[in-house]
Amino acid sequence: MENKKWVAGWGTCENVTTQTIADHIEDITFRYVIYPTLDADALRLHFSNLRGTEKIKVNSVFVARRDKWKAAVPGTSREVLFGGSSGFVLEPGEDCVSDPVDFTVCAGEEYFVSMYIKERTELRSGHWNSGAYITKYYSRGDYAGADDIPLLSYGDGGPYVFLHTIDYLTDSDCSAIIAFGDSITAQPWPDCFSRRLVEMGIKNRGVVRKAIGGSRVLRDYSCRIKQHWGLAGVKRFERDILQAGADRVFLLHGINDIIHPGVNNPLCGMEELPTAEELIDGYKYYIETAHKHGMKIYQGTMLPCPRCMNDGGAKEEIRCAANDWIRNSGAADGVIDFEAAMWQENDHKNMIPEYDSGDHLHPSLAGAKHMAYSVPEEFFR
Repeated sequence: MENKKWVAGWGTCENVTTQTIADHIEDITFRYVIYPTLDADALRLHFSNLRGTEKIKVNSVFVARRDKWKAAVPGTSREVLFGGSSGFVLEPGEDCVSDPVDFTVCAGEEYFVSMYIKERTELRSGHWNSGAYITKYYSRGDYAGADDIPLLSYGDGGPYVFLHTIDYLTDSDCSAIIAFGDSITAQPWPDCFSRRLVEMGIKNRGVVRKAIGGSRVLRDYSCRIKQHWGLAGVKRFERDILQAGADRVFLLHGINDIIHPGVNNPLCGMEELPTAEELIDGYKYYIETAHKHGMKIYQGTMLPCPRCMNDGGAKEEIRCAANDWIRNSGAADGVIDFEAAMWQENDHKNMIPEYDSGDHLHPSLAGAKHMAYSVPEEFFR
């Protein structure tokens, strides 16, 4: 333990899962692929029933080195215990941290976290982020401690259920970067950034994604079918950034505050469109909160988004005014100019076509990689 400390190295948000036909699950194994950017001798896992309305029970949790596809390297599986016992029970609003697990983690080498849920359990607290580098499996039956899942039993995708953060016991010079924002950050650019770190041989920075698709800075949704868009950023920011060993935040947030309100939107009318000043006040709160906790914060400009041209162009004016403030206020510790990295040279209102996923909002995988490689090196060295 000498010259070692706990540092968060992976994360997703404590949130509400997307509304589906199935509100409960039973006799299910979830298996998540984790890509680390730190070397470590042990890990501990954080679970939460923060947004649940019923008691939950997880029967067992295991970690194992990934061999290929959905199979673990034989002999590497280790059970994760909680107060010396298998599994855990959480009442609504409760959370827990596992006992430390002796488990060798190597930067760039994937491993699994698998959990088995036997009894009927509410499928509510969790998160559904996805992307090219986010891999999740599930299966009927108990395969948490097994090396492989039977071919005819497995499925792809699904939510991250209850698990939200993983800490690593690592060297004292290591720290964590919190990537905070909305769906653009819930998708691949932080994964591409993690791979950039590994390519550069940088092994002292964890990357912890705390981003929610649909998330807004200033407001959230009470309607169940939109609750998976999360709490307002100003309500969750302080909780989400205060992770073990975290010393800096990469922030990209605000586009949904602008594009969600609509004239004929029954869930989000135009009265919810903020002024540029109101959105900037949210940014000031983020920056002041990070600084209060001794953390640096590097703010990204919002990407070009043709949807902002709807409703007479007022939304585009807000986006541009907010980006101008981000660039010129000096409030953050640095600016990651994602907008300039992604816009067309002769048309700043649109992304470079190969960087556009096709929906004119989210970047393609090539765009996500370009974003990741546009982060100035001095912001993470």
